[in-house]
Amino acid sequence: METYRNLVTVRVVEQTTLGASMSIVGILFLLVVVFILLFIGVGLAWWAGETLDNMKAGFFIVGGFYVLVLLILLLTARKVLLPNIRNLLIKKIYDQD
Repeated sequence: METYRNLVTVRVVEQTTLGASMSIVGILFLLVVVFILLFIGVGLAWWAGETLDNMKAGFFIVGGFYVLVLLILLLTARKVLLPNIRNLLIKKIYDQD
């Protein structure tokens, strides 16, 4: 019984550290992606504003594009994104190397 308890403890610690490390990497990745999208968005808005000779229009066009992407993500989240993320997490939790 003691051996089983130790095995369970080791597995819990292993899964916890795996989850924590994946969370840290995920947060860092998300932060980099946010900055990349920010600079790409500002650059595109600036370029579109100069092309249209109206800076406000350029920023509104890029903002509208981001709103459109957000709406698509929100509409597909329940049927597409959430099941895929859930399956990925379950696979990672029960993955035995």
